[in-house]
Amino acid sequence: MKTTAELEELISQATESMWGPDLSALLETALALAVEQGDESGEYRVRLVLGNNAQMMGDTDRLLTNFAWCLAKHDDDPLTFPMEPDEGSDLMWQFKWMVGVLGADPRFSTEQIAAVLADMDDHFRKANLGLSGVAMARFESAFHNGHLDQARAAFAALTSTERDNYSHCDACVRAVAMDYHFSIGEQAAGVRAFTEIMAGGFSCGEEPEHAISVALLPLLRAGDMDGLASLHRRSYREARGNADNVGIIANHVAFCAATGNEARGVALAERHLAWLAHDPLSHRKHLNFLTALGLLLEKVVAGGNGEIPIRGTDSTLLIPFFGQRSDVLSAAELAPLCWQAAEALAADFDARNGNDWHARQVGARKDLVTATYPLSLGAETFGSPEPRPVAEPRSTEQWRVRAMDLCAAGLYDAALAAYASGVRGTENPRELAALHRSAITIHGQIPGEKNQELLRECVALRAAALRDAGDPELASLAERADALLTGPDNSERDDEKLALINSELLALAEHPEALCLLNAELAHILVGQDKLEEARTALVSLEQAINDWAASAHGGAAAAQAGSPRAAGPAAAVRAAAHPSAETIARAWSQYASLMLHLAVEGGDADEMNVWLDKSLEHETSVVRRASALGLRARLAAQRGELASALADAEESTDLLLGLGARESVAQSIQLTAAILQDLGRTDELRSRLRFGIQQAQLAESPYVLGLAYSLAKNLVDHGSDEEAIEVLDETLNNSGIDIGDHDRGELYDLLGTSLRSAGEPGGALNAWTLGLDCFEANGEADRVAQLHMAMSSTYQEAGHFEAAAQEAQSAVDVLTAALAVDREKDELPGIDQPTLIAAHMQLAEMLSTGGADGATETIETAKALAIAAKSEVQTAEIQLIRARHLFRTGEVDAAVAQALQASSALELLDDARQQSVLALLQAAHMLDNAKRHDDAVAIYHAVLGALEGDRQGQEIVRHQLADCLEAAGRSAEAASVRAEAEEDRQHG
Repeated sequence: MKTTAELEELISQATESMWGPDLSALLETALALAVEQGDESGEYRVRLVLGNNAQMMGDTDRLLTNFAWCLAKHDDDPLTFPMEPDEGSDLMWQFKWMVGVLGADPRFSTEQIAAVLADMDDHFRKANLGLSGVAMARFESAFHNGHLDQARAAFAALTSTERDNYSHCDACVRAVAMDYHFSIGEQAAGVRAFTEIMAGGFSCGEEPEHAISVALLPLLRAGDMDGLASLHRRSYREARGNADNVGIIANHVAFCAATGNEARGVALAERHLAWLAHDPLSHRKHLNFLTALGLLLEKVVAGGNGEIPIRGTDSTLLIPFFGQRSDVLSAAELAPLCWQAAEALAADFDARNGNDWHARQVGARKDLVTATYPLSLGAETFGSPEPRPVAEPRSTEQWRVRAMDLCAAGLYDAALAAYASGVRGTENPRELAALHRSAITIHGQIPGEKNQELLRECVALRAAALRDAGDPELASLAERADALLTGPDNSERDDEKLALINSELLALAEHPEALCLLNAELAHILVGQDKLEEARTALVSLEQAINDWAASAHGGAAAAQAGSPRAAGPAAAVRAAAHPSAETIARAWSQYASLMLHLAVEGGDADEMNVWLDKSLEHETSVVRRASALGLRARLAAQRGELASALADAEESTDLLLGLGARESVAQSIQLTAAILQDLGRTDELRSRLRFGIQQAQLAESPYVLGLAYSLAKNLVDHGSDEEAIEVLDETLNNSGIDIGDHDRGELYDLLGTSLRSAGEPGGALNAWTLGLDCFEANGEADRVAQLHMAMSSTYQEAGHFEAAAQEAQSAVDVLTAALAVDREKDELPGIDQPTLIAAHMQLAEMLSTGGADGATETIETAKALAIAAKSEVQTAEIQLIRARHLFRTGEVDAAVAQALQASSALELLDDARQQSVLALLQAAHMLDNAKRHDDAVAIYHAVLGALEGDRQGQEIVRHQLADCLEAAGRSAEAASVRAEAEEDRQHG
């Protein structure tokens, strides 16, 4: 049957697609269509691609099923079902995987494995294919199953077999050979194979990340630690995105354990624990992960951290490994389960293979429990702040405060639970009314009609409680006002609120509690509207109302002693019914102090802030408001340079929020702590806090994770820990669980590009910046788009790709020019920084000149005109230097030197440009030196030395250059004297 155009198109797309879940979905569609149409030839082609994708994704069951179906069809009718129906779909290539697949599961017998090997050999011979692939399969099977005598002979046969089209790639051959050598104790041979892989840049689907992970421990034990931390991070970064790489991850977990980095090991293990269940037939990798995890957890327990929970261990997917579990297991509980599961698997493998190869591998991992090879892999620690014990509320008021704190932290379910606990603990109508008011606030924060209904129910409950307390006026106020006043603040609602409040203030002028409630709400709204003087007036009224309310308590008590409160008239009756407790009045004063502090903050009055901070902290019972006040006091202290006290307040603020369980608020608070620690230069503590903040933000699914991760990565880049920064950024971009906006994603990619470039991975940097470009373009940020084009241009420049560098610089110029044109059309102020546009022209001119392309002179003139118009004197002088270099490249030495000297003189007159002035002078010397005009160059070198007076290191460098120039001029004695002076500079530098 002829394959339909629709199916042909799907197969074409599949063969050109990268492997992964998207390809799986495409192939399932194609397979269903082929089956529906009865097109077995098309189905065969689809299944071959399915097999390839399954191999790369670690779906062993699907790989075996599709291979068996395809092999049977090919054997029955090789013309209709050829070995390679489409480019990249090769049945015999898939045959190479079968022996390893069967060997990785002890349920397949040695007879079955041998039969597949024989069948593979037979098929390859019948097809007149080379036998290198068969030799490799035979060697890997013998080696991985511990048949070392057979492995030795098979390895010799493999190395003597001529390579062919079915040979494993150079990376894989060397990686397997390396693993074999290390496994049988041939350290030197293993190191040689590893060196060949890395030095030769060999790579394939899982190389070199797999080879690196295997080599880490042998190199560590041999004491060859140079670059191991960087290799570990590189390998992990490249392996972490594919669940089929669970064996590679296992090697990294073991490496963390062996090097004393247990906290990092736990983080890796938790991140990938679910991968154990990814491929139920890949038991050899399971065994590796289980022994690595057992080793790590033994180290954790030995370090006194056995109680820490290992997140993810309660997953039902892990029942086949650890049994039925309802709770998260601690490290101490999980460690023995790992060893039990590993030993059971090893026993199954060894029973099949008739040896103790796998049992010895388990034993080798256990031996590492008592061995340590210290090597720092980063700042991860178990030292997460412990939440201070939070006492269970004992009074109705404490339950009310707890509910409001939890509401402020966004923990609405917990807040409502606290409210319910308070309600269950009292029958006092006044206390119930206060609790219902907190519930009204909570429901008002939660969107949805259901919560609006609950809010209205709570208003009714509050009104009923107030009537039971003998306060019908306040009850009526609640019915009229509570729903509106609890609603969100916005211009339309605020106008309604203000009208209502002003009306009620007149109606309830004799009710002090109502006046307290209304004036507090009035002040809050006015501060939010930046009407600070009106807010201050409202707060004066609030102060008076609180005093009157407090006095009414005594008046109410006196009236009660004299007889019926109603006999004294309506106002007296209300005051007596209110009868506020000392705790209630204290709460009112606390709210007053909080509002006064808010007013001081909005007014920017630091002295007033300090006054109200002290008063607020003196009486505040709310955890959230107290934490907020401490955070503000910390910021003010930091601004005054009082960093120690600032840090103490910031840490206490975090501790309070941590005790409340407010993870998102903790993450926000840690940003302040981190900023103070950075100012203190306490880098390790800073990184530890940021990591803890990231963890809290992730658990809260909070966007704060982005800022915290960026801060951590930026600090790592600034201190040269590029590989660690790359890992943090990669994890954030791909596994944060947060919806990242275009701007934030662009910033993360920009920093990722910077760290990759610093780590010596320019290709990765360019890829990251390209992704960042897309984000900034989508967000309409022309300036950031141009900056990334400039970063890419300089990266191409470093690599000597001047044409590509010029193209990127031209793109930067085009983006900025277009953005300026749009601003002019809209008659808006330019949103583009003029120096950025000038810098883009400068970079373009430099690249055109360096690459010998046309247009350099014109671009230099354009840049100069822009710089002069912008009155950018530094850039004007720097453009002279670009012209100088361009003139020198075109052979106009005198003109070039003159331009460089003019630029130096111009820069010398500018503030903070002395260094640029000296560099310009040095460029003039280099030009003359390179033009063989050594005597002229000598004079300028001496001028540079004079300009560097006091900078011994700089003078040392220049003296060596001067000595080389003197030597070239035939003035050897002077050259020797200058070198002696350079040596003196070095000794005193």
